[in-house]
Amino acid sequence: MRSDESRLAGSTTTRMDLTTIYAPIQDELSRLHAQLEQELVAEDPFVSELVRHVLGTRGKMIRPALVCLAAQAGGGAGEARLWLAEAVELIHIASLIHDDIIDQSEVRRGVATVNVQWGNQIAVLLGDYLFAKAFDLLSRIRHPDVAPTLAAATVKMSQAEIMQIKYGQEPHDDESVYFQIIAGKTAHLFSAACRAGGLVAGNPAAAERLGTFGLQWGMAFQITDDALDLTSREDTLGKPIYSDVQSGTITLPVIRALREATPDDRARLTSLLAGPAGDGRMEEVRGLLHRYRAIDYALDVAGRYSRQAGEALSFLPPSPAKDSLLALTEFVVVRSH
Repeated sequence: MRSDESRLAGSTTTRMDLTTIYAPIQDELSRLHAQLEQELVAEDPFVSELVRHVLGTRGKMIRPALVCLAAQAGGGAGEARLWLAEAVELIHIASLIHDDIIDQSEVRRGVATVNVQWGNQIAVLLGDYLFAKAFDLLSRIRHPDVAPTLAAATVKMSQAEIMQIKYGQEPHDDESVYFQIIAGKTAHLFSAACRAGGLVAGNPAAAERLGTFGLQWGMAFQITDDALDLTSREDTLGKPIYSDVQSGTITLPVIRALREATPDDRARLTSLLAGPAGDGRMEEVRGLLHRYRAIDYALDVAGRYSRQAGEALSFLPPSPAKDSLLALTEFVVVRSH
């Protein structure tokens, strides 16, 4: 079996290129970039400065890409899918801004976070502004189920973040709590993006299966993300590594190690998780995770979710968009950031 680092980095033959995966929707994503900036222009120059800061640090654009691919795979087109894609991205960005406040994060995608640059008050209000703009965009879409789908996902995100603060920061070996948290904070937004993409395509039957794809894919995405926090490099990941351990967030590799460890190792790992930050502490945590193959276990679980995501697409007729969605099921578990 490959080590966790090589499994995440992929190989020269399996490493996926998002540019290739996004080829069927590249024109739409280019339009989305331009339109998003126009939508967020504010009368106040300071608000515009804040918007430029967060839009300048956009990442892989996975969520809007999934909206566009789901809509194409469902056989639809039209302006509504771009409004939807923009709204989903704004919900995601707003949630990251609020997450950075909670986690006291200083760097996001290689640049200072809003809370560090301008303080928590501005960061809270900017996140609120982006949420409001997202639902303004959704109000333009005439399909009656689109806005409720995204609203439900946003509610689940908020509930899951509360759960994570209350239950997810005490060492435990209960995988069900972890899965409930990551479903709410991550996977349900992916599911909503894909389901709503099918709805704006005018294909409600496809929308339900696309929603299932998004949920399974989102679970794989978050589990892999949690593994990357323990195996990647800061310059690759775009944020400090070991951030979950540093903040006390209990992820699947830690849960697995706590479950499998000897009593002495379990006590030591629990002590390390509660201790002060430091490179030596982090390396000892990682050593214990390797001893019990906890990262490999997490990647195996992510692989199962990604396969289930691919199976959910079996009903779709062949198309470039379907090919891209299937390629994403491989990308999600071999990416390096």
